[in-house]
Amino acid sequence: MKIEIAESLMLSWLRHAKNCQMVQLNWKPSVSSWELHNENTIESVMKSTDAYFSEKHGLDLFKKNSSVGQLLQQGEIDALGIEINSGGVLSIYAIDVAFHENGLNYGSKEETIARVMKKMVRTAMILHGFFNVIKGEIIFASPKVYGIISNPLQEYLQELQQLLQSLGLNFHFSFICNEDFKNKIYNVVTALSSTVADTSELFMRAVQMSNMFADDTGVAKLVKERKQRAIGSINKTRETGFDEMKIGILVKSTFVRLSHDEQIDPAEVERLQQVDYSKKTFNINYPVLKEYDAIKSLSSQRTVNGYPRYYADLYFVREKRYLLCNHWVEEQSRSYFESWLNRVGTRQHSHLE
Repeated sequence: MKIEIAESLMLSWLRHAKNCQMVQLNWKPSVSSWELHNENTIESVMKSTDAYFSEKHGLDLFKKNSSVGQLLQQGEIDALGIEINSGGVLSIYAIDVAFHENGLNYGSKEETIARVMKKMVRTAMILHGFFNVIKGEIIFASPKVYGIISNPLQEYLQELQQLLQSLGLNFHFSFICNEDFKNKIYNVVTALSSTVADTSELFMRAVQMSNMFADDTGVAKLVKERKQRAIGSINKTRETGFDEMKIGILVKSTFVRLSHDEQIDPAEVERLQQVDYSKKTFNINYPVLKEYDAIKSLSSQRTVNGYPRYYADLYFVREKRYLLCNHWVEEQSRSYFESWLNRVGTRQHSHLE
């Protein structure tokens, strides 16, 4: 089966930045076998969007598709991701991605815009019809799109979202392109490449091989610069798209990079093993680091009062092995962690100068 590099990139982004336990590329519904829910609403979505965008913007979204069944039969989602927690499905992501070196182009400007809109409307219909959900993240992503296409698309997607809300659907539509694509997707996945060892993720493997054989004047220099930006100010952190990561993923990937480049000084390593410092600095109730004792079992060192409070992976920091705390809560700890990362990055930046 042919695998597109952009689809492989999205698979890695969904798995490692969006924490999706289930990801499938080139997902298609089994229209003849599966039960179709909410048929009346789905038909209303098709008719309402067709009429609205035809009358207001002159777009012919569905052309020869005369029925809901025919439209759904043609549906395919490039990357489908589902995030699950103990309560069930937490988030669902449906992504179409297009990589056109000369810029997104399906023909004329109108044809390109209409095709993207059709894909996103159909995806909403598929999610509501076959998953029986009323909310989810529907994304169209492309690394290069000219403003003559991207600007109206951003406007039309806001109108689409409002139109579907009037029908009781709360899907969130995003068009990620150009710098946003670089910052929110590409930079995030390349930054995480050092933490992933999965030969099935072709984009990740390509980045890892490129880094292995790069010299100091080539790709390695760019990688080094990216790492320096990643540990810079909070604004630089957000520029590289790390606000797209869950807090736990951000913490793990950050410690891999910082420890690998010896960017945590010995005094800070000592402080990170103190519960009072961790509470004050990160708003967590356990030491960030715990030195690993090779004599004791790993499982016993991971647990506190019978609960696993440390990741199973070992992190090498200053030639010693440590366990890293896993008890991070987005709302409570993220701003603290970003402030700490800012301070570490500032110190490292001064050393580089």
